[in-house]
Amino acid sequence: MLRQLFFAFAVSVIAGCSQFSSLSDRQETQALWTSQQQALASYDSWDMHSRAVVKLEAAAYNIGIRWQRDAANFEMLLEAPFGQGVFRIESSVGDVYRLRLPDGQVFENLSAEALLEDVIGWSLPISGLEYWIRGMPRPGSEYSHRVAADGRTRSISQDRWSISYLDYFDQPQYPRLPRKVELVSDTITVRLVVERWQSSMQEVTPSDLFPDFD
Repeated sequence: MLRQLFFAFAVSVIAGCSQFSSLSDRQETQALWTSQQQALASYDSWDMHSRAVVKLEAAAYNIGIRWQRDAANFEMLLEAPFGQGVFRIESSVGDVYRLRLPDGQVFENLSAEALLEDVIGWSLPISGLEYWIRGMPRPGSEYSHRVAADGRTRSISQDRWSISYLDYFDQPQYPRLPRKVELVSDTITVRLVVERWQSSMQEVTPSDLFPDFD
């Protein structure tokens, strides 16, 4: 009887230690995530080259993206599929978004998402992507998230989008920025691969939208 009691006591102690260790690990992981979020928030100016596959129902399109952003300006070039040319979205702080088509037409809207949807029939979640592309939830909106043991974001669910982080850069010049991201909503899936992040802002022309990558 005493042996059985001792065995039951030992099992309960081990289980308690395991739960305490698991809780401690989760707290440490969350602390790492919070610290990394603060570092990523300061990375708010970039010149990014990427490529993406956009899936709409049964169709899939390969597009190229070059995105320049700083505190005062926003400019995104979308290389359309099938040689249709380059679409340019641009805005300044407090201004409307302008979409310039390859034929020179210009359209404006207060929302970048609505602008793309109205003109080309599909849209990217640009207001959220500004944060999600760095592995951050968008401020001011409820979200859930999963975190890897090293503090990197594994997934975010927010604004009816599910964002999964499939790979990260490890080079010192990229402060743990995502390299492969998948964004899924009810109507569209976007698989995005970042080829290069740069912090410097350079003039964007269609000819250098996609240089030769290493």
